[in-house]
Amino acid sequence: MSLRSSLAYFVFRGASGALAVLTVSVFARLLGPEGYARWTLAVVVSGFIAGVLVQPIHSALARFLPRPGGAAFVGTLGRLLLIAAGVVVLLAIALGIASPHWLPTGVVGLALALGLSQAGFDFSAQHCSSTLQARRYGRLYLCKAIIALIAGGVALLLGWGAAGAVAGTCLGFLCATALFGRLAWLEVARGRFDAAKLPEVHAYALPVMFALLTGALLQWGDRLVLAANVAPAQLGAYSAGGDLAQQGFGLLFSAFHLAWFPRLIAQWEAGSHELQAQVNRYAQLSLLVMVPAALGFALVAHDLADVLLGSAFRADASNVMPWLALAALLGGMRSYLFDLPLHLAQRMGTQSLIAGGCAVLGVSLNLLLVPRYGIGAAAVVAVLAQASGCIASYLVGRHTLSPRWAARDLLVVAGAAAAMALAVFMVPISGALGLCIKVLLGAATYCVVVLATDLAGLRRLIAGRLRLFRRLP
Repeated sequence: MSLRSSLAYFVFRGASGALAVLTVSVFARLLGPEGYARWTLAVVVSGFIAGVLVQPIHSALARFLPRPGGAAFVGTLGRLLLIAAGVVVLLAIALGIASPHWLPTGVVGLALALGLSQAGFDFSAQHCSSTLQARRYGRLYLCKAIIALIAGGVALLLGWGAAGAVAGTCLGFLCATALFGRLAWLEVARGRFDAAKLPEVHAYALPVMFALLTGALLQWGDRLVLAANVAPAQLGAYSAGGDLAQQGFGLLFSAFHLAWFPRLIAQWEAGSHELQAQVNRYAQLSLLVMVPAALGFALVAHDLADVLLGSAFRADASNVMPWLALAALLGGMRSYLFDLPLHLAQRMGTQSLIAGGCAVLGVSLNLLLVPRYGIGAAAVVAVLAQASGCIASYLVGRHTLSPRWAARDLLVVAGAAAAMALAVFMVPISGALGLCIKVLLGAATYCVVVLATDLAGLRRLIAGRLRLFRRLP
């Protein structure tokens, strides 16, 4: 299992995540809280009407392409994606006709454009990931992030509002797909639709569809409840804080998953006796990234809200961001670690039931608490829902293939995280300068502890690389 591939995905995802954070900052400042609420609703509706129908096809591509003979699935899945896009258009029209009172006019059309352009992009990205094309995958995401930031920012400066933000983002998806994702679609064009593969795809994708529906409800349900119960400005502040958490470090959580999942699939299919050891290594590296990212975000939440979002968002966003960081950490652990045995064993019905239970819990608590306590209650409910999902997935999957951590690894990560928190608390400066100092000092402190203890063999790896460089003429 290649640590190099993990690091490549980490670097590309890190750069894309940094650009995504900058995009959130630019969009939030130029749109304002109420305008950002409109943008958020477009993203949420897109996640429901497009993601639920389209993402199961991407998941099937990730599951079947890495195995022997899996390339034959690309043509079939690509054509299924086009059919799903047609269904999405019909659903969007129906939703637009029966638009609820809290959904602003035109949001469904924006969501449709966003969902369809992202569907083609995600199919290309999943193809790159499943065929282990880390560099092409990185170029795809970096191109999308750069174009979306520039085009969206220009559109907002021209006064186009949320529609401009959507147009810029769609342009990023389409240009990146045309430049770096065309190989997947060329393979679709050259392939053929094989009806014989439909039963296997159906057996896997149908439970995934339900899982994604419940997952979307778990991820976006709080926004829908907030839209119906709080002022648009509060919804905008809550969403901006959540987007910073998701874009700031949520993307990093998938970095190792993208590098390792195709290989774990191949080993599972081959019945390799080394699979458990590889899963443990994957869990070790994931924990190494997840904990400091989430903790660091929570520690500098107030400075982030002030510097990146501005005074209009500061009060509301900074209060909920630490809770949303914890929710994102727990959601990442469930999705990329504890759900792994269920994906490998294709127990998607079980995974769907877990996600559904968490979604029902989250929506029920939000309906009960948000009208009285507002966005603070929604943030706490997000933590409770994701924590319950972690526990359920771990208990169900532990008898199949459960990630295991050595006690030393857990102690080192905890000690490094505590040292990082202490270093950040010792910085009395606030604002942009204080944020930079806290981030750099906290990251340096964490890395020093990790390297000093040689966690995951990183110190030996770096020492080996340095010796190699010294030998070069």
